Amino acid sequence: MRNRTCLYGSAALIGLTTFGAAAHAEEPVAARAAAADAQPAVGKGDGDIVVYGRGQTRQVQELQKADIAAAIPGTSPLKVLDKLPSVNFQSATAIGTNEWSTRISVRGFTQQQLGFTLDDVPLGDMSYANFNGLHVSRAIASENIGRTELSQGAGALSTASSSNLGGTIRFYSTDPGDRFGVDTEATFGSNDNWHLFGRVETGDLGGGVKAYVSGSYVDAPMWKGNGKQVAWSINSKLVVPLGDRGSIKAFVNYSDWKDDDYVDEWPDLLARKGYDWDYLRYDWKTAKAIADNYNKNGVYCDTYAGYSGQICGDDAYYDGYGLRKDLLAGANIAYDLTDNLSIKFTPYYHHDRGIGTWWTFYTPTPGGANLSVRSTAYFIDRGGLTGSLAYKAGNHLIEVGGWYEHNDYETAREYFPLADTDHSTIGKLEWPRNPFKFDYDYKFKINTYEYFIQDSWQVTDALKVNAGFKGLDVKVDNRFVKGNAAVWDTTGALEAKDLFIPQVGANYMINDQFEAFASYAENMRAFNTDPFVTSKAAFALLKQNNIKPETSWTLEGGFRFHLPHFEGSLAGYHVKFDNRLFGVSPCLAIQSCPTVLSNVGSITTNGFEAAGTYRIVRSLSLYASYAYTDAKYDNDVRNGGGELVVATAGKAVVDQPKHLINGELSYDDGTFLARIHVNYQSKRYATYSNDLSFAGRALVDLSAGYRFKADGVLGGTDIQVNVSNLFNKKYVATIGETGGYQTYFATYQYFLLGAPRQAFVTLRKKF
Repeated sequence: MRNRTCLYGSAALIGLTTFGAAAHAEEPVAARAAAADAQPAVGKGDGDIVVYGRGQTRQVQELQKADIAAAIPGTSPLKVLDKLPSVNFQSATAIGTNEWSTRISVRGFTQQQLGFTLDDVPLGDMSYANFNGLHVSRAIASENIGRTELSQGAGALSTASSSNLGGTIRFYSTDPGDRFGVDTEATFGSNDNWHLFGRVETGDLGGGVKAYVSGSYVDAPMWKGNGKQVAWSINSKLVVPLGDRGSIKAFVNYSDWKDDDYVDEWPDLLARKGYDWDYLRYDWKTAKAIADNYNKNGVYCDTYAGYSGQICGDDAYYDGYGLRKDLLAGANIAYDLTDNLSIKFTPYYHHDRGIGTWWTFYTPTPGGANLSVRSTAYFIDRGGLTGSLAYKAGNHLIEVGGWYEHNDYETAREYFPLADTDHSTIGKLEWPRNPFKFDYDYKFKINTYEYFIQDSWQVTDALKVNAGFKGLDVKVDNRFVKGNAAVWDTTGALEAKDLFIPQVGANYMINDQFEAFASYAENMRAFNTDPFVTSKAAFALLKQNNIKPETSWTLEGGFRFHLPHFEGSLAGYHVKFDNRLFGVSPCLAIQSCPTVLSNVGSITTNGFEAAGTYRIVRSLSLYASYAYTDAKYDNDVRNGGGELVVATAGKAVVDQPKHLINGELSYDDGTFLARIHVNYQSKRYATYSNDLSFAGRALVDLSAGYRFKADGVLGGTDIQVNVSNLFNKKYVATIGETGGYQTYFATYQYFLLGAPRQAFVTLRKKF
């Protein structure tokens, strides 16, 4: 697998005459494609902060390129979304690109229950150790994203995702410009952070053919402890018109990420060691002493030179980091076969090589140190095709399409040796070699089939109705290759299949200024690889119990307002989430115990969302959003014998704030720009039993800049200053990154701290 070439990509590009990429059936395909590519002017003082989905039958909002440009360069596109209603974003870093800590949820649905695409290419669920995609921060540089669309309730039927129980997030890259040019950007910030970006635009090469190539580099030391994030990427895009009836838009992106992680906390550790405690990186002497004390003397907590108070074994691992290399290629081909018949299709290919590491004293190196490097390796080799045909017949737009993906995925839990006298047998942020032990090595073959049929009927000039359904069939076939077969051999297959998943919606334009919308949608989340990463006995049991895929249905409705100085929306919703999968691990995260997975009931969520932008004058606008989310578990968690495991019935869903409030004041007259943004989140529970919670917090971010308009050397030069967490608030950010939310172990690591105040200065120059 590790030497496999891009066979899927080649096959997909050869087969361009088959299906077409998913298109919205709410407008003609060609018109929608043109609208998707049209970008608002950036830096002209007339770009909207939020676009409110006029004419849509679902709750939909968009953020434009200007919004990412106002953030700290290199910021994750997910973080920029946190101003939209019902979006809960968390990260241990100011820019949100550390994947171990980055989490996003919408209306109580976690990241693994949302759908993500880039230019119609599926990104999977973007979770850490993603088995069927990659994080958007690795897929494309944020400077190359043209717009981002969020559907809070349910994505379009055409969305290529097998995980979108809740909303979908679709990213669209910017097109090359019509004129030759070079864009450069350099950012320097707190803790000696560097971010560099450059893009070369070819301009029109003749007949509308144009392209760009960009490169980015990040060297971002951590805000506490030792370590850094080092990453670079290359993005490229080519646009070739097909006469006046269509186009080919192809891209190839490559990234190489090396990412030190922050230490995972629990309440007692935070109380004893404080906000700045982290891994022991570079202090090999102390890490070795802790391991020797535990393995030779059976002493878990003790005092060590250079540190105040006691240090316990799980307080201070020596190191932990993640490595990822990704190649992602695809092409959007759109063509109007006739005035009424259009086709779109997107072949794509993705290859990933990744690993996550932890230095552990629980597994000593035979004949070496009383530590080893415990790792989980990931290899993805997937290719696929999405496509659709759209036919305009009178007042009906009928669309038929589908998605196919084949994915060869491998994951292995390995242990690498460390010499007793020197830890440098494994270089810093390097891939370890020569494992002495395997827990497991699994090879998966995953086939995904999806189809959809939809009719958009313009009943009258004011009333539009959408109705359709999709079918989804995902089969995960696993083969145990090597390791501790008695414990980890879960060779077998699981299939999630539902060939009728309906969706219906309506939009009524009351007049040019007011519209009403309502929709109902069902969804299913296919199995990922989690059910297989368990014990042989537990896997046999879940097969015997006929484990079911998670499902949901969403009912939502609301109003949109399009007034001369005000754009906004109001929406209410009711969600039922069934067959919730719950895993219980009987040990610490680092100790690698099999998780027992089972269906444990449902969640009921009711909520209300409001958002609006008031343009005070042309250059000054005020944006605000509010979301109320009441999400509760309907059932207690019980084991196969009916015994109570966790009393969750009536408890609030973990990590879901009941109140989310955003406010932003933005000024941009084309020369000066300034933004101040506040994000408030109320209390979040950290355990299923709601016996531990973290207080709400308000974070304030500030940005300001100046664009030089003069001719000469300074022409085309911008300078921008960003300050995150302006008032230096100390708070808990990510919760549950290790799969926690449990109360069974006093030292279970399950949350991370947010970054303190940080400042960045950016210089941009266009040639």
